[in-house]
Amino acid sequence: MDRTSTEGILRRLLKGGRMRRVPRSRKDTEVFLAIAALSFHPRVILAEADINEHLTEWLEPFASIDHETLRRCLVDHSMLLRDAAGNNYRANQAVISKASEPDVHSLLPGDILDALERERAECKSATGQAERDVS
Repeated sequence: MDRTSTEGILRRLLKGGRMRRVPRSRKDTEVFLAIAALSFHPRVILAEADINEHLTEWLEPFASIDHETLRRCLVDHSMLLRDAAGNNYRANQAVISKASEPDVHSLLPGDILDALERERAECKSATGQAERDVS
């Protein structure tokens, strides 16, 4: 999926504020998980504790989703591969690249949420000013 389409999906998912759950629709879930998976270095193997820390930090600016839930979804959708012992993980670039184009990598959901909040504040401010002008 291209950057414009992906950003549109993120804006829609975040229009109500912080995300509280993984998206329900298959397409939205795929986009959300691909963006999460893109936040990992493609050739680094990480321990579960490091994965959890990374996901917690990644989610913090825009979502109230549990990092363990997100990690499990990433594994279930084969975007994160887990070793046989279940201790180490790595991003599955083959699956991730099918879900998103390279330019999507720089999209940050927290930045999109911030932009939406600024737009709402500007709209409220403009509406308030217009109401004062009418009075």
